[in-house]
Amino acid sequence: MASFKKNFTILMTLQVSTYLAPLLTLPWLARVLGPSEYGRLSFGLAFSAYFISLTNYSFSLTATPKVSINRESRELRSQVFWETILTQAALAVAGLFVIVALTSFIPYLEENRWLLLIGYGQAVGAMLIPTWYFQGIEDLGVLSVLVFLGRALSIPAMYLFVRHHDDVDIAMAVNALVPLLSGIAICTYLYFRRELNFVRVSLKTIIARLKEGWSVFIATSLVDIYASSNIVLLTFISGNVAAGYFAAGDKLIRAALNMLQPLKTAAYPRVSFLMHHAREDAFAFLRKMFVLQGSIVSLISLCIFFGAPLAVKLLYGPQFLPTVDVLRWMAFVPLMVGLSDLFGVQTMLPLGMKAQFSRVLIGSAVLNFALLAVLAKYFGELGAAATVLIVETCVAAAMAYTLHLQGVPFLKRPVPEEAGSGT
Repeated sequence: MASFKKNFTILMTLQVSTYLAPLLTLPWLARVLGPSEYGRLSFGLAFSAYFISLTNYSFSLTATPKVSINRESRELRSQVFWETILTQAALAVAGLFVIVALTSFIPYLEENRWLLLIGYGQAVGAMLIPTWYFQGIEDLGVLSVLVFLGRALSIPAMYLFVRHHDDVDIAMAVNALVPLLSGIAICTYLYFRRELNFVRVSLKTIIARLKEGWSVFIATSLVDIYASSNIVLLTFISGNVAAGYFAAGDKLIRAALNMLQPLKTAAYPRVSFLMHHAREDAFAFLRKMFVLQGSIVSLISLCIFFGAPLAVKLLYGPQFLPTVDVLRWMAFVPLMVGLSDLFGVQTMLPLGMKAQFSRVLIGSAVLNFALLAVLAKYFGELGAAATVLIVETCVAAAMAYTLHLQGVPFLKRPVPEEAGSGT
């Protein structure tokens, strides 16, 4: 518990300061680029997010517990480290071939090839930052500081180099350099720290790790994919301007959601450890998390709903006035996401309910694409915002109902040993 509190305090402090970086650059980018070019930049960032999801391959959920359980064994944690990071490297190489192919055959992507190739640096940087390892050993201080420094430097870089309406490529380059430089610094730190043995990893092992994490990857990546696809598909359906209005609101919602990341990052390995060693304590911990995290996300959602006009006026200016309604439609998304994280990631996965977890998220992805195709066509950015709220509400409700069906009394009493074992 002491390490949990320490990591949560470090990450919460860092997260508050880290997410000042995009908030401080948002007004400048919105005013300099305008809705159309800001929409184009948002499209490039959303498209890059597909490949970030690919290289991460949900290892924050599958590798973190392995590192946590074997943290006292240098040999075993080294094995997990090299198997995971080399699998990520293989995925990064595969992703590069995919993006080159896509930008060669799809006209709109070909027009933006240089923007998308620059943005791919974010996926490479994500591969170089083994957050899952530091989560597992519950020692996030150095990683957090190095990532913070990279993001902090991006603030003056945006103001110095993004000066004109057509500086979209430069803005994308700054975004890509943050994880790249942070990743290089973190890998250098691990090398000089010398707490890991080098372990040879065969192609067969890499394939085995991919198969092992496939179900969780499909489920969790679908969340990232449909979140990014809202901007990508909206661009194709309604154009850059509608995408710019939606992306401006979505950016603030994602910043609010990421304020929860320190709590979730610190809690997940702790819950995994307790589920393995002391299940009753795990459920007692989760009930406390429900009160704490539920209160935080409720407050965030209310602040967004009532503060939307002021936030848009201060951050974006009058040319982004339609974003006010986008924000109000999406205001209660943090509440729904906070609940689904507690029911899904923090409870279902540690209980081994991967199949049920995957089914809920696959169903939500199908619902998202179906709703978006209709609502974005007729209502533009507002239709996309309504889609996000409806889908996230359905995810939270479906996960709560799944726990009920499996006999997991989340708020009342400890789960029986056999609960959650079914598929």
